[in-house]
Amino acid sequence: MNRGNDFVKPNNESAVKPKKKVITISLFIVLSAVLVLQGCNTESENVNNINEAAKKVSDLFEIENEEAVKEGKSSKIKDSTDQEQIDEALEAIDKIDTSDGEQSENYAIAFGLQSAVFNAVLQLKEREGTRESSDNGAQDETNREEYHPDEDDVVLKNNELKNKDILEEFMKVAGENGKNNESEIRVVIDEGAQGVLIYDLKSRYDKNANQAWIGVTPDLSHYRASENEVQNVFNNARQQCSYMSKDEAEGYYKLNECRTHWEYRFLPIP
Repeated sequence: MNRGNDFVKPNNESAVKPKKKVITISLFIVLSAVLVLQGCNTESENVNNINEAAKKVSDLFEIENEEAVKEGKSSKIKDSTDQEQIDEALEAIDKIDTSDGEQSENYAIAFGLQSAVFNAVLQLKEREGTRESSDNGAQDETNREEYHPDEDDVVLKNNELKNKDILEEFMKVAGENGKNNESEIRVVIDEGAQGVLIYDLKSRYDKNANQAWIGVTPDLSHYRASENEVQNVFNNARQQCSYMSKDEAEGYYKLNECRTHWEYRFLPIP
């Protein structure tokens, strides 16, 4: 997504607490996106991309009553919805050309579809968490495999940053900071007894759209959340960020212009 000065910056500590009951969402925003599209004067390829993304997002949910949905009432994910389908929906959204700016209709459509997908992720996580706890979730947590970082992994442990040079070199060339760059790194945040948070960062470039971004894939498979831990929205699903920056004033390496955050405090500067 392109940079703009009129965008309202959301809180970079955005988070939600897990809820016991099933989280339901409105598909009104998805249906509205399709209706808005019909009046847009856009290139046929992007129209097809938006239609495909809207279909994949809609397929994640049950629509019990179309009129109720149009009124903004909620729906829930299908029993068949899984992570693979969610990833496919996100990939379809990534193909929407939003280079005409944050105030454009295309950007609004993409943002609305992304919001729907993230709510689907929350529902799926709650469903899988309930299923796990009812089976052998406790045993699975106990037997969680320990992760051993590779030599080239960027590792934050005890406020010390290993392979800082690799991180900063990636930051200089990745996403909108570079061009035609498809380098990648892995970042590991050691949380002590709770395990590690893993992030795979890959610089992406679409020659046809002349767009560059950073794909961020969180991996929580080696991490054990505490009982009352606030869930970090950033870790719910794959992220797409425009670029990385180093904010000396605030003391953080940041991921900028991401799906869920305008700027996300990714790593502290030791």
